[in-house]
Amino acid sequence: MKQKTKNIRERKKNPTKPESPVSVGKDGAPYALSMSHAPGIDEPSGSGQLLPAIFFSSFVILIVRMHTYTRPMSQFFWTPQTDSSSILDFFSYYKMLAILLCAVAVLILLLYRVTTQSFAVRRSFAYLPMAVYALCVTASYQFSEYKAFALLGWNDRFEGTLVLLCYMLLLFYIINSVRTEKHVRLFLWPLAATSGLLSLLGLSQALDKDFFRTALGQKLLVPNTPGPSGVTLWESIDAAAQQGEPFLKFTFQNREIYQTVYNINYVSFYLTLLIPLFGMLFIRAWNRGKEGSAAKKAGLACLFALLIYNLIGSASSGGLFGLGIIGLTGLILLNKKLLEWVRPLFILFLITGLVAGVTADRWMPELMGAYRSVTGATAQEEPVDPGTLTQTEAGSVMPVIDYFDTAPERIALSLNGRPLTIAPERNPEGMLTGFAVLDEEGRPISLEELPTVQDAASNRYALDDVRYRPYLTVSMGPVIGTSATGTSAISLHTPGVTWDFVVTAEDILYRNRMGRLVDLYPVEHIGFENNPDFGSWRGYIWSRSFPLLKQTLLLGTGADTYCAAFPQEDYAGKYSTRATYDIVVDKPHNMYLGAAVGTGVISLLALLSLFGIYLFTSARLYRKAIFGDDFLTFAGSGIFFGIIGFLAAALVNDSSVSVMPMFYGLLGLGIAINNILACSSHAT
Repeated sequence: MKQKTKNIRERKKNPTKPESPVSVGKDGAPYALSMSHAPGIDEPSGSGQLLPAIFFSSFVILIVRMHTYTRPMSQFFWTPQTDSSSILDFFSYYKMLAILLCAVAVLILLLYRVTTQSFAVRRSFAYLPMAVYALCVTASYQFSEYKAFALLGWNDRFEGTLVLLCYMLLLFYIINSVRTEKHVRLFLWPLAATSGLLSLLGLSQALDKDFFRTALGQKLLVPNTPGPSGVTLWESIDAAAQQGEPFLKFTFQNREIYQTVYNINYVSFYLTLLIPLFGMLFIRAWNRGKEGSAAKKAGLACLFALLIYNLIGSASSGGLFGLGIIGLTGLILLNKKLLEWVRPLFILFLITGLVAGVTADRWMPELMGAYRSVTGATAQEEPVDPGTLTQTEAGSVMPVIDYFDTAPERIALSLNGRPLTIAPERNPEGMLTGFAVLDEEGRPISLEELPTVQDAASNRYALDDVRYRPYLTVSMGPVIGTSATGTSAISLHTPGVTWDFVVTAEDILYRNRMGRLVDLYPVEHIGFENNPDFGSWRGYIWSRSFPLLKQTLLLGTGADTYCAAFPQEDYAGKYSTRATYDIVVDKPHNMYLGAAVGTGVISLLALLSLFGIYLFTSARLYRKAIFGDDFLTFAGSGIFFGIIGFLAAALVNDSSVSVMPMFYGLLGLGIAINNILACSSHAT
């Protein structure tokens, strides 16, 4: 207080002396705001305050635990789940909970630093896009139709509004808490330990020795609670183990590497962050020669090998794509510097080559499949000319169904680009008595009664028109298992699927597998018409997602509500891509598209600004950097390359609570390192 009074008196004595609007800390960094009552956080005592951020970045990914919950699912026509259905989660709920707890701890620490220690906000480009993004996330929740899901996130994902805001809070905290090389090391060594542990787990899964299939591993996943029969889950696990079978049976097959991140694609996704980081640290350790620890060199080499094995062994082309972008960026940016690192680079390439050779049976089929889907080699073939199918059995050739469109007076559809109309005939009471079929020009098509099929509910009719006959047959019969007032339906039969349309006095609606009545319409789509299975059906998903952006330019449908927003009623489109016709599309397989739909296009632009400015400043910094033996330069450049690879792989992968804490942790660390290096260069 005395010091503050003295400063006020000095300003009164020198009123013409301008006061600097920017404070400068001990590390030479400029700050936008600074309050101090005790030693700064760059003192040794401040290192413990990094623990919540370190846990967020390094240990959240390890959490796997069973959680049972219910969600208000009855509102959705495309799922058999109801509001009381029990849903199991192993990989996301407790990660979400840990993220929230980390954010609470950070808020407490910020309050502590404001009141008792020091609170200094670095000047950074990141704050404006972060603030815009947080505002869009909050506003999207406020106006969402799916608040119950937007708050905590979708089933099995749990990346809702609260989690997205926590990402921004932790990012802000890391940027303003990491001040020294010691702080950076405190972040990276736990990350190395976690990476090694996860990689060993992935190795066990690849070798068909999955730890989570053992009795001990499964007991770590579930609580020892009694089941419906009174037998505890642990007792059931032991009983199954005595029979040589795991009690919990995951859907992962063929020795797939899923670690603790739920989806094999997410394994390679987050590994794009780590491989360049620990690769750069290995190069530094090697270049130190005798000054460097041999154990550290060997440890980093082994860790790099394990990470490469898990990325390649996960057989995900998205991670391989990200790795390729990292290599290309390194060649362009580092250029002649690479000639100084020939020996360590040779060792890293040798490790990569050996691992690629050992795992060729995993990545070669995936890579070839990805190549065919991207180039269109697996694209949907043009429909066969119906004129060549005159001798083909009616309704035996799979068509491309362009759309269904239900209306009170007709069922409209298109087969292979040819419109077709089914018009019901009703009696004065509105009951279905027959139907007529009209071609694309509105002319009636004659019907040919087919031989009665054993156990068939009604006769089937072929369309006496060569343009339609090979693809479709029609029948009419009673409706079973519906509360609709009508008692009859017109059924369209195509290979593999029978399409039941319930006809009432007032309407015609499609009856799906769950017995729910759905109004169908031509679903708008953009792009990928000739290659909907691009990237394992990503072409189809993206083509149906692009039109959603017209409604989410300002505000999205709510964080992590993509599943609810997607036109799940596009049964025709799903059928025509040769996928399961009623499969539920729950994620866009594109991190940017997911953000644009969930929290709005403006929020996506804010994120892209945040990422873009970081990449630009990093590229400029490390292109001119003299690496020498500087730990921060190697670590910062490794994080930079990892962020590039991750953002590239995000084109075909989704945001999730499994990988995003590590991403935002390293992004914040990268920004902090850049600030330290920039201040050091200015100081010199």
